[in-house]
Amino acid sequence: MRTPHLATRPWLTPLIALSLASCDELLNQLPGATPELAPEVRVGALELRHGPGIGELAAYYCPRVIDDPLVSVGCAVALGAPPPRSQLAFEFGITINIHNPNDVPVPTADVLLGLTLFEGRDAEALGAICVSLCGQDDPECDGSPRPGACQLRQDDILTIEDFIASIPGLIADIASGRAEEELRKSTILAGGDISLNLAFILGIDQALGVFEKTALAYVEAELEGRSGSLAIPVSASGTVFFDLPVLGRLGVGYGPYGSTWNVF
Repeated sequence: MRTPHLATRPWLTPLIALSLASCDELLNQLPGATPELAPEVRVGALELRHGPGIGELAAYYCPRVIDDPLVSVGCAVALGAPPPRSQLAFEFGITINIHNPNDVPVPTADVLLGLTLFEGRDAEALGAICVSLCGQDDPECDGSPRPGACQLRQDDILTIEDFIASIPGLIADIASGRAEEELRKSTILAGGDISLNLAFILGIDQALGVFEKTALAYVEAELEGRSGSLAIPVSASGTVFFDLPVLGRLGVGYGPYGSTWNVF
């Protein structure tokens, strides 16, 4: 018996079309079928959010930077008693904007941040921190780096090893507040965008040691009855690490992004 041609079975046409479409979708998901693109990363803001005022800093540094013993003794009379070190903490924030150009979701694994305070020969004030993002099903996640976080064999990106010579603890920890919400922004939807709004605390001892080199100018201004100020040039750079479905672990660098923190 002769087998009828498919054209004589119009009811098969939708099934054939559906089958072909399913095959296309499957092929698009196979390795090498659709080249994956690296996500785009840029810094949106780098700002000083909380910290002591110039009067508090002047009162703290005055007896430390004034060489004249008589003037040094009068620091507390002129500027008030030095505040305790615990009141001299600085908190800064950074916004990292990420775009996923792929048609599949992309998990974000870790964020490496390197921060430089001051410029030129004073730019040795460098600190770094690595933060691991977490999914919705990880209630214990607090941003602490997982084993192997911020490490990757990739010549064109910064890894945690690049900051070994930095000041340990200059960036002491991730700040609380919205940290839990931000740490859970671990997946970027297909074609989507996220903004990581992270806040960090500078180590008090480390930061006070760095800022002391600039203290004399505004201490003298405050002693003379003039309004002192402190301008801190800062620069941020680093890497965001992703786990792409096909390419695997990939680092995308950002920065350097410069700004100035002003203390009045």
